Amino acid sequence: MSAPTAAPTVGRRPTWWSRNRFPVLASLAFAVLMLAAVALTVRSSDRPLAPDNPRPAGAQAAAEILRSQGVEVRPASSLADVGALAGPGSTVLVVDPGLLSVDQRAEIVATGADLVIAGDPFTDLEGFGVPLLTSGAGSADPVDAACADPDAVAAGRVGFTRGSVGPADGVTGADEAVVCFPVGDGDGGYAVWSDGARTVRYLADERLMTNEFLAAEGNAALTLRALGRHDVLVWFLPGAVDTTSTGASVPLVPPAATAALTVLAAAALVLALARGRALGPVVTEVMPVVVRSAETTRGRGRLYRRSGAHDHAAASLRAGTADRLARTLGLPRSAGPDALLGALARATGRPDPGLRQLLYGPPPTSDAALLALSAELDALESEVHQ
Repeated sequence: MSAPTAAPTVGRRPTWWSRNRFPVLASLAFAVLMLAAVALTVRSSDRPLAPDNPRPAGAQAAAEILRSQGVEVRPASSLADVGALAGPGSTVLVVDPGLLSVDQRAEIVATGADLVIAGDPFTDLEGFGVPLLTSGAGSADPVDAACADPDAVAAGRVGFTRGSVGPADGVTGADEAVVCFPVGDGDGGYAVWSDGARTVRYLADERLMTNEFLAAEGNAALTLRALGRHDVLVWFLPGAVDTTSTGASVPLVPPAATAALTVLAAAALVLALARGRALGPVVTEVMPVVVRSAETTRGRGRLYRRSGAHDHAAASLRAGTADRLARTLGLPRSAGPDALLGALARATGRPDPGLRQLLYGPPPTSDAALLALSAELDALESEVHQ
């Protein structure tokens, strides 16, 4: 009589959603978490004198105080930004003027805004149209204002100055420059010059504006009064390379590069969809016959016998016997050979060497020896069960 055959199972074909809902939901959850992380991240700069840099070398404290006093602080990173944001009746703070060429400085002057230049000992003022010269003289000690400029007088004195500025001899309008906080022969840490249409203020040591030193001496008073003269302050931090002009706006990424990146992104998306799409529903193969476990065991035994693998067959018999005996004796799965042999000796009364030879001895080398080993293992299990 032939073995009964299993009836084929007919089921409804799973939909795309049922096959892919887990990765889709996981991707959506990941995207939501990423967007939330980006939205909640407080962005700040680490560039010195940046208005959003809270570190000691930044100038966030000065920018926030100015905002609280009603001054609109407008950050700018290019000449195009300055041209769009600045104009008459506003102030432009120029940080790192040494990064600007003479022509670029002239473009800033052309906006008609008042200027505050945060310099250093190695900065010249060519292109800004002011009759002033910078020098390396300075003072590590506090310096009194010693001038009639209202801002300097309100500050009283500054904590230090690295570098100085003074009038350029023989240049028209040089005698109209007011030099404060003197540190040398006619030079000081701060100068103010005006031609009637615009006012230029030069701060020789930009560190007076930083978060670290703003609260020292009269640094805050001088900084805030110089920058807060108008309702609009354009805070210009030029980049290391800026080839734009105040009358033109050049995108950071060329249009051709944007188009190429778009095509590459679309190609990557198509490739991901092609590689990630399912090949269809899983097909359940109907077995032609039901194979009993005993047949599988006999088949494996025939393979062992045909290949003469007495050692593999013996190892399988011993491992199965040891596992069953351990469960019968209540030993944990982590129990080692010594624990098992001790429990068997107590349960059967057999000596330990004989049990060790039976369960962990050398493998048999013939069919007869393998058959004898199987019989002894079966007898041992019978003893333990009794």
